[in-house]
Amino acid sequence: MTLEEKIKFIEENKEKNYLYISPRIIQGGATLIDSYESLELYENMDDNTSKFAEKEIVNLISDANYNNEEAKSYLDFNLIFCGDFDDLPNGMGSLIDFIINSKERMVAVYRYVRDTEQRNFFVGFAQTETIYKYGYLYLSLAKLLEEFEKNNIKYEIDTTLDRYTPSLYRDDKSTKFVISYNPQKKLESENGNQLKKVRKELSRRT
Repeated sequence: MTLEEKIKFIEENKEKNYLYISPRIIQGGATLIDSYESLELYENMDDNTSKFAEKEIVNLISDANYNNEEAKSYLDFNLIFCGDFDDLPNGMGSLIDFIINSKERMVAVYRYVRDTEQRNFFVGFAQTETIYKYGYLYLSLAKLLEEFEKNNIKYEIDTTLDRYTPSLYRDDKSTKFVISYNPQKKLESENGNQLKKVRKELSRRT
């Protein structure tokens, strides 16, 4: 895009009020593009999704193969539905079903710790506070789940309530995905396919 096109695109998207979707809430007020930085995140979404998926898949499968047992990993996203309340279907069912069925219109915002800083202050006695500086990635939920499926990675949305986190600090907009890989199941599947192939060859001979 040209400079003028980028300015116009940002201005138009500031007016769009998308929805935060999680297993617990549907909440308005979500904005994807309101600055040059967020425009870059949006423009690089497909490439970042491929790289993110590759990293998670490689780490998960290598852990599972090394330990010869199922490996799991947990991913937290803020899911943004590119539409407003008028775009929600009637009788949409459970929010989990809606998330999966509407994955083409979902952007998964991933937050990661980019840097930390120690701050010292005195309130009666000396204290140290860790300040976290975050970076963000925009990921295409549909493309991410497609990559998992292509590589035999199982995924599901975790609805378990974290009882150890005080409600004041709990992010109801967050959606936690559990991804897992079991090398034994893949081996069973490969053996089953080999057995089918042998049976076909035997039936042809007879």
